Amino acid sequence: MTTTPTPVLLDGKVGIVSGVGPGLGRSVAIAFARAGAAVVLGARTESYLAEVQASVEDLGGRALGVVTDITDPDQCDRLARAAVDAFGRLDVVVHNAAAPDVAQPFATVDLDEWRHQMDVNLFGALQLTHSAIPFLGKSGGGSIVFVNSMIVRKILPNQGGYATSKAALLSAAHVLARELGPQHIRVNSVVPGWLWGPSVERVLRRRARDQGSSVEEQAAELTDQIPLGVIPSSDDAANAVVFFASDLSSVITGQSLDVNGGEVFH
Repeated sequence: MTTTPTPVLLDGKVGIVSGVGPGLGRSVAIAFARAGAAVVLGARTESYLAEVQASVEDLGGRALGVVTDITDPDQCDRLARAAVDAFGRLDVVVHNAAAPDVAQPFATVDLDEWRHQMDVNLFGALQLTHSAIPFLGKSGGGSIVFVNSMIVRKILPNQGGYATSKAALLSAAHVLARELGPQHIRVNSVVPGWLWGPSVERVLRRRARDQGSSVEEQAAELTDQIPLGVIPSSDDAANAVVFFASDLSSVITGQSLDVNGGEVFH
């Protein structure tokens, strides 16, 4: 009896992942390496890049770290060109870099904080996309994946700047899907909910402290709202990114895939 080997979904592809660090950026980079892709890592913090690059290489994968601030056009150009110089092509760009909210109500927030979030979450992603398009075109097309947030589906108080910037990014993905489709460049969004990891643990610790409860009790409150009864991991969201990066989604563009255990249906 013969068996069909499991396909290596990203074999031969080269992908950029921005916002590499603990959490989803690292998980996407590792998932890409396991799926056969070479990965070019972008982040402002050199130590994050070094750690994730080493993790990819420990798996036998190929990786290159490039210190990058995505709000700087020249640095975005450098990151896109580094992928081609190092690995000969560019097939996928994953936009994971983001600026968090300052957790203040609109009535009292300094609107410069909202502008900063728009600069990073929207215009930074668009800037890196702009830098990557010529190289994606030379490869015959490719995939752009925006990492969005459940905040666009379930508005929460005191996160208006983040929600507004991510909602704009979701619309931008639709615009780019329409415009870049003739170049065989697909544009999709992964929309995670709560992802278990360092950032969520910090939130739960803060809530537990403020409410005089435990982290376990705070986690239980979250899972009570999730039909599957689990807080998804960053690896779960990374798998959705791999799907959009791979040829399994070769005729899918302008779409979003929510990874939230069913907390929000869309």
